[in-house]
Amino acid sequence: MNTSVRSVASVRSVTSRVGYGVRTALTAGLAATLLAACGTGAKDAATTPDGWSTLTTDRLTVAHPADFKQLAAGDLPEGDAAGAVQRKDGSPVGAIYVEFDYGTGINDVDMAGTAAQARIQLGATPVDTTDIEVATAKGDTAEARRIDWTSTSTGDDGQPPKGTPLAGVMVTGLDTKDRPFLITVNAEQGLLSDQQIKDIIASVSLK
Repeated sequence: MNTSVRSVASVRSVTSRVGYGVRTALTAGLAATLLAACGTGAKDAATTPDGWSTLTTDRLTVAHPADFKQLAAGDLPEGDAAGAVQRKDGSPVGAIYVEFDYGTGINDVDMAGTAAQARIQLGATPVDTTDIEVATAKGDTAEARRIDWTSTSTGDDGQPPKGTPLAGVMVTGLDTKDRPFLITVNAEQGLLSDQQIKDIIASVSLK
């Protein structure tokens, strides 16, 4: 998934992680849907749709649809603090991951966005980069960056069949102690609806 940051597999091998969830990160019809969803930010207070589950870390929480099953600590790709994967017939078709401190010297949202974009593999197609806000546990909001892209599965490392259209979204910024965070969602196009992508972003709460 070039341009696939952690393509359902791993942001580090952005295409190789499809096995762990069409990553690395935000998919739902993520390709066409992502275009329509650009610019979506969080409300003053994070919200979670009924029936969804939540990835909880010591620095933030983010919700995901019930079809995404959370990974045990020992099953997470190296460097990830939390993750959940949706599978179809045993193969991963979508994933969401949370990672912290993914670069050195990152001290503002622009730097966080630049570092996140650098993880998108060659071959992917950038869709949009948008300034957004995410909620904090204090009831206010924090500036963040949303990055959307599309790509095609290479069929390697547990990804969907070769040629499968993929789409992804990243939400990145600084937590309440000015440390970088990165949420990556990557999936087969059409897996998630535009509203589900919006709901994932709206569920983010920085501790």
